[in-house]
Amino acid sequence: MNDARSRLVYVGWTGHGNLGDDAIADALLPHLPTVEPWHVPHDPKAFARRVLAGGFRRAGDRAVLVGGGTVVGRRNWRLLLETTGLLLARRRPWHLIGIGVEDPAFQGKNSFSAGDELTRWRDLCGRFDRVTVRGPRSAALLDAVGVRAEVVGDPALLHEPATPVVPQDKLLAVNLGFGDDLWGHDHERVVDAVAGLARGVVADGWSVRFLVINPKDRQFAEEALRRAAVAGEIRLATTVPDYFAAVGDCTVLVAERLHALVLAAAAGVPMCGLEYQPKCADFLASVGSAEWSVRTDRVTPEILREHVDTLARQRATESARLLGEVDALRTRLRDELARIRSGAETAESVR
Repeated sequence: MNDARSRLVYVGWTGHGNLGDDAIADALLPHLPTVEPWHVPHDPKAFARRVLAGGFRRAGDRAVLVGGGTVVGRRNWRLLLETTGLLLARRRPWHLIGIGVEDPAFQGKNSFSAGDELTRWRDLCGRFDRVTVRGPRSAALLDAVGVRAEVVGDPALLHEPATPVVPQDKLLAVNLGFGDDLWGHDHERVVDAVAGLARGVVADGWSVRFLVINPKDRQFAEEALRRAAVAGEIRLATTVPDYFAAVGDCTVLVAERLHALVLAAAAGVPMCGLEYQPKCADFLASVGSAEWSVRTDRVTPEILREHVDTLARQRATESARLLGEVDALRTRLRDELARIRSGAETAESVR
């Protein structure tokens, strides 16, 4: 570490092959040149090694930066942040940007949001200079427990394609994959619905491209194509540039992974979201696309086909509208980054 620079302890799910969380870190950290973040390990043994290797040293000079992801309202993240504040980062205020809030309406295998967990975040949220969130549902959830929050969007929206891409006609992009659980607890239903969609569009002259942003999700793409009994491309896209290259020329996207949706919005690709958890609907609402969210316990091939056909018919208009929403959120995100950067520089100057 360079002791001449201010320090932020970056808390995020980085380095685990998850495109979304890595994309958030990659979007934020280059915009904070005056800080040298630590990436806090989530594994208890790795966290202990960090502390024993010098985590206590200068803990009072460090503040926390939470970069994004669905963190607030989850017990495991609360405990991690409280421990980080005690052992690694005692300076105040802390910072966060575009955070997601776990919706207790969804109770999955590892939600960690039961037992009125969100109310336990009131005091912890008070450690941050201000609270900004991914979407309107996150803001409403915090407001209900007495925490004021402003919607600025998902930080991964700061990414932009390097070059403009001309969309092809009748090219459907599909992404399948979920975290630990989903609405309905039945991913077979989702794969069946997507297979039915693929079979129908191919019969009408479309091509289908499956986008895999987490290698473990490839099995879902393969199974959907097998059930559809059609030919289709499967493209691995585990970096932001690769994903932009894979999705940019598609007519419409149907996606399940949250950041497959976020990065498609950043590229202006009209999209229908397979809402496996409320965070997907929260994001879609933030870019004015709430009507294109389909819960995984209610999805059918017919609903997906209706959305795909509608989005395809108005492709140019929807893309322009989407880019307008994204540009407005990017302005908010950049303003937040400038404020955090200024705060970190001020803290450094008074040390």
